[in-house]
Amino acid sequence: MRCDFCLTEFTIAELEAYNQKLEAEAGQAKAEKTDARPGETDAASHLVSYHCDSCGAEVVTEETTSATFCYYCHNPVLVTSRLTGSYRPHKVIPFSVDREKALDIFTTYARSKKFVPKDFTSASQLEKMTGIYLPHWMADYQASIDYAGTASNLRVWSSGNTEYTEHKEFVLERKGIVDVSHVHEVAIRKIDRQLIDSITPYDETAAVDFSLAYLSGFFAEKYDIQQPEVQPVIENRVRQYAETLVQDTIGTYNQVNLTRKDIGLAAQAWHYTLLPAWIMTYFYRGKTFMYAINGQTGKIHGELPVDQKKLSLTSLLIGAAVLAALILGGLFLW
Repeated sequence: MRCDFCLTEFTIAELEAYNQKLEAEAGQAKAEKTDARPGETDAASHLVSYHCDSCGAEVVTEETTSATFCYYCHNPVLVTSRLTGSYRPHKVIPFSVDREKALDIFTTYARSKKFVPKDFTSASQLEKMTGIYLPHWMADYQASIDYAGTASNLRVWSSGNTEYTEHKEFVLERKGIVDVSHVHEVAIRKIDRQLIDSITPYDETAAVDFSLAYLSGFFAEKYDIQQPEVQPVIENRVRQYAETLVQDTIGTYNQVNLTRKDIGLAAQAWHYTLLPAWIMTYFYRGKTFMYAINGQTGKIHGELPVDQKKLSLTSLLIGAAVLAALILGGLFLW
């Protein structure tokens, strides 16, 4: 961690120790309320939630951070409440892509289209690029596999006037344990899920234990989708992965007849995890365009706006040039 003002560098351990010292001096070391997980302290009590009265979005950040606009609808936001301990994440994937790199990625992406509005990459627009930790539920599962059945291959060939048929039948049996780790699902309704899915994957093995220091300089959304709601979605993904893995071990046959196909799922761990993303919105002709950049890999996604005036002018110029060429060509022939 580095201070942007004096460039002094600190380790996570040093910042955690400093936070604990401040809490001890202020007499803030106390047990969390009944909605907190056992063993946690009030380390996140100084985080606050900013509420947008226009679109309802809630953004979580430190109490010293002032938010001048909502990155969803560009309207001003107001402080509404402090975070409780139950919203303290377990894991976080830190930002690997800094703001400068994110802006470079975005401007390169914007320049890939010639008919974007003139102010699309202006300084006032680019300053709205916001680093945000998005809430996800991430789980580790164990799948118990129990498959049984038969498979057959059929081969037909001719030799002279004789046709031969070879039929081979095999007994199939697959039993074992499949560990499926780091399966995650976004835990906030407001964000465009398709947009966030488009900037995946993340390298979930890079997740570390959460520390308040990682929030420095960034926003962080709090979840509004509870774990039980996303559990069926994650379990379905685990089951599909296990089925695909088993199918790969079976191989290809002319026919497969499974008499038993059991997959038992057991959750090993659940983690409330923050994943990094750079988010920017652009309001153009009554429509809000949203862009997301993976804060770990730099993958970008978002619909680019089209300046119809610029497009029409270019079309007219091309049409005029073609018409002039045809007229000159006709005069030359005469």
